[in-house]
Amino acid sequence: MHKFGCHKLWQPTARESFSGPFAAADRALERLDALLPAREPLTALTEWLCQLREHEVDFLEGGSEEVLIEGRVFQRFAARGSAWAASLAAAMRPQLFALGAAPLALAELAPRELFRAEPERSLPALLASAIGAAAGDVATDLSAVTAMVARGEERLAGLYASSQAPAMWQLIGGLGPLTRAELARALGVTRRTASQAAQALEKADLATLRPGDHVLAPKRAHRAS
Repeated sequence: MHKFGCHKLWQPTARESFSGPFAAADRALERLDALLPAREPLTALTEWLCQLREHEVDFLEGGSEEVLIEGRVFQRFAARGSAWAASLAAAMRPQLFALGAAPLALAELAPRELFRAEPERSLPALLASAIGAAAGDVATDLSAVTAMVARGEERLAGLYASSQAPAMWQLIGGLGPLTRAELARALGVTRRTASQAAQALEKADLATLRPGDHVLAPKRAHRAS
């Protein structure tokens, strides 16, 4: 076992080459898929990160480097690695944690500190912290979504409203401001139906139609003083 918790179990094989800005995420996803299904998420993620650190050089953080500018030597941080790509790949596989399809995805499971040349702690310990933080973020999001849905149901109850108003409220509550045309496409309804639902949300004091760009924006819940 490597001193950072890595097992040297993987041997490189030929693979399809990728191009474009998301090539690193594609490679990370390939390696993660090769380890799935996994009974122990932490063990699988540790092995996956070891592979990225040892066989995908662009994932390692570059540390600092010396540069010569007008005859003077300066220290600067080297270009960032591809930790973002690893986090993206892990977020695309929520089944690793027996979760359903996104949006129940754990984000930022691969912070930059996992790819430092000399991590301050072992990879399993760093991963455990990242998983705990990501799970906490999901719990916070779910709590906010639950409160948002309940608020919409309360405001729309007893109010003659479009049947699309609740679904529209959930869209703008989760995604943020959207135009009526965007909402109509998302809900699969006509623009007239979308406009009626938007008017219902305005009447319920859940949303406001911005005058400049005609975007329907959710209103924040009023805090009790």
